[in-house]
Amino acid sequence: MSDIEACIERAREALHEQNAKEALRILKPFKKSLKTTNGSNVLLLQTFANAYLEDGQLEKAYPLLSRACEADVEGTQGGSEKFFTLGQVAGGQFGINILLQGVENVSREAGDNLNQEQIGKIVSGLLSMVEIWMTDLCMEETAEAQSEELVSKAMEISDGVSPEVWSTLGSIRISQQRYKEAVDAFIQSWTFFEMRKQEIEKSLNDADGSTYEDYVQLLQPLLTLAKMCIEMGLYDISLKIVSAIKDIDEDNLEAYYLEGFTYYMISKMEMFKNTNPTANVTAENIFEFNQHFKEVPLSLNNESISEVVHEARLALSFASKIGGNCDATDEVIYELLMGTKELLEELGGPLNDKELMKARKGEAEDDNDNAEFDLDNIGDED
Repeated sequence: MSDIEACIERAREALHEQNAKEALRILKPFKKSLKTTNGSNVLLLQTFANAYLEDGQLEKAYPLLSRACEADVEGTQGGSEKFFTLGQVAGGQFGINILLQGVENVSREAGDNLNQEQIGKIVSGLLSMVEIWMTDLCMEETAEAQSEELVSKAMEISDGVSPEVWSTLGSIRISQQRYKEAVDAFIQSWTFFEMRKQEIEKSLNDADGSTYEDYVQLLQPLLTLAKMCIEMGLYDISLKIVSAIKDIDEDNLEAYYLEGFTYYMISKMEMFKNTNPTANVTAENIFEFNQHFKEVPLSLNNESISEVVHEARLALSFASKIGGNCDATDEVIYELLMGTKELLEELGGPLNDKELMKARKGEAEDDNDNAEFDLDNIGDED
C-alpha cells in the first residue's frame, strides 16, 4: 500500500468515527498535490470532499466533487456515491443530470440483478430528483409530471415497501391538495419505518449485519415524517414516531420539541372542538385549522386538556434542558429553543426540576434501569 493509499484509508476511518477535522489533518500533506500530480486521483478527491462536507465546508467540497465525477464518469474507480452527493448539493437541472448519471451507473453495475444496497442507492437518487423538481424546478411546466414519474419508478423498484418513497409520495399529494391520499401515504411510511427499525434492532441484538450507523440514519427521515404527520393532524402517529426517535437518540432536542408541539396541537384541537362541537376536522380541511390554531385560546384550567397540557410542558421542559447543552449559535437549534420558549409561555411555563426528575426516573423504572440522573447534563454528548 502506497503512502497516499494509507493516508486515504486512515482518513476514511476518521470520517467513520465522525472526526472530520482529524481526517483533514491526515489528508493535509496531499492538499497541494490536488492541483498538480493528484489532480485526477478520484479516491483522494472524494475523500477530501467528504471530509470538507462533514466539516461543514461546502464551498471547498463542491469543486472537488465535481472534479471526481468528471474524472470517473462511470463510477468505476470510486463508486457512484459522489454523483448522488454532488447532485443533491448542486440542485437545479445540473443536479438532476448528475443524479441521473449516478442512477445509470448503479444500474449498469447491477445488470439484471439488483441487490438491496443497489436498490437503496437508486431509490435515494430518484427521490433526490423528486425533491429538486418540487423545489428548485417547481415552476417548470413538467415539474409535477416528472415528480410523479420518478416516485412511481422508485415505488416499483422498491416493491412498494420503502418508507422514504411513501413519505415523498405524501409530500407530492399535499402539493396537489390530495390530502386524503397524503394521509394514507404517511401512514404507510410509518408502517414500513417501524418495520425497518424493528429489523435493525433485532439485527443489532443478534450481531447479524446491521450497524449502529444504520440505526442512526433513521433519525432524519423520521423527524421529517413526524412533521408531516403533525401537519396533516395525524397526532397519534406523530407521537409514535417521536417515541421511536427517542429510542435511537434519547436526548434528541428536535424530538422533544415535536413531542411537545404535538401535545400542544392536540390541546388546541380539543379547545376548538369544545367551542365548535359541530365542526368536523378532516384531512381535507386540516390546513384551515393549521392557519388559525394560534387564535384558539387555551384554557389551562379546563380539565379536558389538563393532562395533554402537562405532557406538552413536560416534553418542552426537557427540550429546554437539552437545549442548554447545545450550541445556541446553530440556526436550527436557536429556532427550536425560541419555539420551545414561546410554547411554554402559552402553556404555563416549564416544569420544575423535581417534576422532571420524577418523570425521568419513571421512564427508567419502565426500562428496569435504576440509574441516577443529572438534569443539567441531559443532552451532553460525553
